[in-house]
Amino acid sequence: MPDADPAERVLILTPTGRDIEVTCEVLSRGGILCDACADLDDLLRKLATTPGALLIADEALTPECTRILAAALERQEPWSDLPILVATTKAGARATHERILRYLPRSGSLTLLERPVSTLAMLTTVRAALSARKRQYQLRGLLAELHANTMRLEAEREVRERFVAIMAHDLRGPLSTMRVTAELLSRDPEPAERRLHLTTRVARSVDRMDRMIRDLLDVHRIQAGRRLPLRLDRCDLGGIASDVAEELNVTHGERVVVHSETRVEGIWSAEELRRALWNLGSNAIKYGTPGTPIAFTVAGADDGARVSVHNEGAAIPPEEQAALFEPFGRARSAEASAQRGWGLGLALVWGCTEAHGGRVEVESSPGRGTTFTMRLPWDARPFQAPSSAG
Repeated sequence: MPDADPAERVLILTPTGRDIEVTCEVLSRGGILCDACADLDDLLRKLATTPGALLIADEALTPECTRILAAALERQEPWSDLPILVATTKAGARATHERILRYLPRSGSLTLLERPVSTLAMLTTVRAALSARKRQYQLRGLLAELHANTMRLEAEREVRERFVAIMAHDLRGPLSTMRVTAELLSRDPEPAERRLHLTTRVARSVDRMDRMIRDLLDVHRIQAGRRLPLRLDRCDLGGIASDVAEELNVTHGERVVVHSETRVEGIWSAEELRRALWNLGSNAIKYGTPGTPIAFTVAGADDGARVSVHNEGAAIPPEEQAALFEPFGRARSAEASAQRGWGLGLALVWGCTEAHGGRVEVESSPGRGTTFTMRLPWDARPFQAPSSAG
């Protein structure tokens, strides 16, 4: 039998092969697909394929057959109520009714056809049953979509709650520093050198909060499908990588090393590339094996420049890699670790690279560590919108 939509297929069970042949011939002429069942066991196997309807002769509905069929129908999924058409004679109708009421009381899609049945009545009834079954399949699709949307909303809710908790924690740090510093500055007298140190501390805290807010705004821009605005100028990618490495080494020890060609210059946004490399370097330090080096590698080629950040450590499974660059997306290994994070860093890396007209890649495998690579054209100006060019 050719492949077809399950909702368009009718299972047929009658006491004799001749009855099945005649029934299939009538339905086939009406454009209805039939699937003849050799016996009850064959019918039960084919029920698992979720057919469109079941047409069965009352002679086949022995008490034992009816009981077994009822048990099989009880196992249907909640969306399913398989239409059952029972062809019966007037003499057998009463006994058939009794068995149906006893064994199939929960089937809401059961129809009795009193024989002899005209061809028109048969086709009309079967088509109505198949139409009802199609609506059930549509309901199944809607339920699946609703379930997927519910799961997505639940996941988004959990992400938002986690994000708000982390953001509140991270913002509390600089706010606390500013409050304590303000109290110290209010004391009089304070040596000028001491007051300068305290005001510098406040400025750093303000800068830190400003970076957090800017990251949020830029991720919102990325989610809305807009490119990050870039302030372009000629800059040296190797020099930017060295600056970022030096900044990270001040906090984390001499872990970050830079391998760069003499000068890799292009028309880029030094500010955005610095932020992207800082995010990649920070992630490498967070999730790489403690004490192992973090390598920045800068090189140029005919089609553009590239900068890679490599760390040793557990591999990121391939099925998780694509989602890494989504806002608030984190690998399961990162979620399971003690490291806190907003899940914005890699989204910003992607946004920076895309705004330059480039692309970002990740390679990760057991024993070889993880490498993030930003590939950039030599000149990012052709990829800027008029409002953000320059």
